Amino acid sequence: MEPRGARDFSSPQVRVRGANDFRQYSSQRLRLPNERPPLGPRLRGALGALLALAIVGGIGVAVYFGVTLLLEEDDAPAAEVEQAVEAVEADGPEEESTASVDPEDAQSEDTSVAEQSSAAVATDDQQSGAVDSAAAEPDSTESAASGQQTSQPQQSSVAIALIEPTVSAQQVTPAQVGGAEIVAERVTAEPVPSGIPRSLADGAAYDPSEPATVFTARWPVGTTLRLTRLPGATVLSDDEQEQVVGSVAMVVVRGTESSNTDLQLSPAAFEQLAFYGTERIIAVRVEVTAAPP
Repeated sequence: MEPRGARDFSSPQVRVRGANDFRQYSSQRLRLPNERPPLGPRLRGALGALLALAIVGGIGVAVYFGVTLLLEEDDAPAAEVEQAVEAVEADGPEEESTASVDPEDAQSEDTSVAEQSSAAVATDDQQSGAVDSAAAEPDSTESAASGQQTSQPQQSSVAIALIEPTVSAQQVTPAQVGGAEIVAERVTAEPVPSGIPRSLADGAAYDPSEPATVFTARWPVGTTLRLTRLPGATVLSDDEQEQVVGSVAMVVVRGTESSNTDLQLSPAAFEQLAFYGTERIIAVRVEVTAAPP
């Protein structure tokens, strides 16, 4: 049982109109507690404020540009007047100077101009004479050069194909062979492949039957090398190794060819150290015995 005089108004659908509501909001409809206020009045107020701001901003921009144009129009005539005054001032001193020149000074200037023109003509004559003499000099220089060429004997290039292996009386230094090593303890060598053309450093034809020809890039052309066969051939029997190990061949570097080995010997030179046709690559000890001529 509810207490006396108690009423439940917790429902959101119930609204009690009091005396103040009738006095202050007599023309408005009462809204429920959970009912949102209408959007129309607020939207109209926001649009009105934006329109007022736009009108005020447009008026301010128009006033600014109008004042700027008026100021520019006022400054333009003043700038033109200043330019005209400057032009007059610039022309004034020149006219005064021309008007103040004395006749005697004018005559002296004319004489100086005449002297300068005569000096220029004289220099032109001197230059033309120098050009003529220079044109005549090439013949004399050519004759002198030809005389020097005839007087000096022509040095004939050394024929690499005609260099024979030699042993120098003095020990060869690395400087004489372009910094290359004087003794190489173990170097690989192979015969020049048959059917591949070779040319010597001096352009002479390569002769496979020449027993002192070697191609290498480790020593300069014209260097004499002493090759000594080293052991280690697996394709040879013990008796065959005894026949070739320790054998010596004297060769001359007569060309440079890039290959997989350090030395490429002519077949005749390779046959002095190995069994040509059976062995393809051998190991040798290299000693430089003579520097290039």
